[in-house]
Amino acid sequence: MGWTRCFPRRLSAARGVPFSVPPLRALPQPGAEPGPASCAPEGGRGARADAENGRRAVLQYHSPAPAVLGGRVSRRVPGLRECLAPVASRQQHVAGGRGRVPGLVALRAAAPPGPVGVRPRRPGGVTLTVTPPVGLADEPLHIQARGLSPGEPVTVRALAVSYYGRLFQSCAHYEADGVGALDLTRDPSRGGDYTGVEPMGLLWSLAPAGMENPYVRMVQRSVLKKPLRLEVTVHQAHNQTGLLLGQLLASARVERWYATPQIRAIRVREGSVRGSFFLPSGDGPFPGVIDMFGDEGGLHEFRASLLACRGFATLALPYFAFEDLPPIMKDLNLDYFAQAAKFVQNHPKVKGPKIGVIGSGKGAELAFSMAAFLPDVAAVISINGCISNTGTALHCGQVILPGLPFDLDKITVTSSGVYNVKETLVDPLDPAYGDSLIPIEKANSHFLFVVGEDDKQWNSSLYADLAIKRLEEHGKNNYTLLSYPNAGHRIDPPNSPFFPVVLDRWLGVPVLGGGQCRAHAIAQEESWKKILKFLKMHLE
Repeated sequence: MGWTRCFPRRLSAARGVPFSVPPLRALPQPGAEPGPASCAPEGGRGARADAENGRRAVLQYHSPAPAVLGGRVSRRVPGLRECLAPVASRQQHVAGGRGRVPGLVALRAAAPPGPVGVRPRRPGGVTLTVTPPVGLADEPLHIQARGLSPGEPVTVRALAVSYYGRLFQSCAHYEADGVGALDLTRDPSRGGDYTGVEPMGLLWSLAPAGMENPYVRMVQRSVLKKPLRLEVTVHQAHNQTGLLLGQLLASARVERWYATPQIRAIRVREGSVRGSFFLPSGDGPFPGVIDMFGDEGGLHEFRASLLACRGFATLALPYFAFEDLPPIMKDLNLDYFAQAAKFVQNHPKVKGPKIGVIGSGKGAELAFSMAAFLPDVAAVISINGCISNTGTALHCGQVILPGLPFDLDKITVTSSGVYNVKETLVDPLDPAYGDSLIPIEKANSHFLFVVGEDDKQWNSSLYADLAIKRLEEHGKNNYTLLSYPNAGHRIDPPNSPFFPVVLDRWLGVPVLGGGQCRAHAIAQEESWKKILKFLKMHLE
């Protein structure tokens, strides 16, 4: 979104609330990005960012022994070393995997007494398998445990270390079946961070560990070199919030990659265009796609690299805050995006001349504008985009689309310091700002609108409806609408952790993104499949 650009550097008040942030624990550095609230049902993980009722976000860490990197605590936290249990380096191998994940060391807390009334386990101990142990981030995992006692209650936990060395964790309560087995594709979670049969629940419910800022978001960088590394563990008994984890029974290591070794990445410095171009393996030619994100700026590669793994030659295209691009989002010129389109179209491994464009937030607006003014854009995917050009002006040859402004008086702030900006964008249908509307009816593209109905950063459902109405008024039905109840603003590829409150990169304040954990996870999984199908249909 473009509302951050319109925020004055010194904002005296937003509805009477001074522009100051209540004390948050260890706000991340400017390069880090914002994060979550709870997936947990009542009685699950400790209180999370409850932006709706203003309760303070506090994450209860399940164990006094977090993961460490290379034998050292990843961040200095006062008093943390004193509460750590002795380090027990577990060099476990995942069944069928390529060995242990380097640098991720599991710590074992002192085990409480075993559960009463549970029959002894079978000889040979408990085994935990995660399949595949090494795979792509958009692929499902199959998590199974064997050798438990029949009906034994256990806690299954996932622990991850992000690119920036931040700790994220999730856990769920299960019971073994009559033969002492557990299968997350079959067995329901009885509590913890989610309930029910959720094979991927441990991933999409990952949230910052207790010593981390509760609003920090997991960010994936260096997609060709570094995977997301996780350790999945099984512990004795159902462990309630704030208590130590039970005895460690088994563990497995997992690597989640955003690119295969066969994917080729090219750093683009073509004229004024900057970015990363990802090519699938093989001779091609491949359908060409441009991928853009919102007003957080910088280069985001993870979606483009996954698209390349699925057969699309994809350019991850930044438009400010990267290399020699402008450091902040100023007025934009369509020429930059036209040059990027020509780069993709003219590459010898791209099928061309038709290309697709996928964008989130502000990136979706730019995708609309490219389709309206560039003849070879055949497919556009808007993820929670607006029908008007927002925030900054866009120069399209002789045409200038003024930036639809934001009304800062409509910002509300909860008692916990979470900013709600949903109503700040001026009505796109206000006659005074009619020139900001993007003339998508001129496009020859097919449109896929992906909408989170609980988007709290702006009214995505309304903007999609306005875009569809505009197309229909001009006799066009070249669109598909995917609208997901209780999904929030940032709809990423499948299994991405859910972050309904994010720390704004530029302002350093937590902003409400909306959504509910499980519903948002469903939206990510289902929309990704349909995005791939849509691109294949209109580009191949």
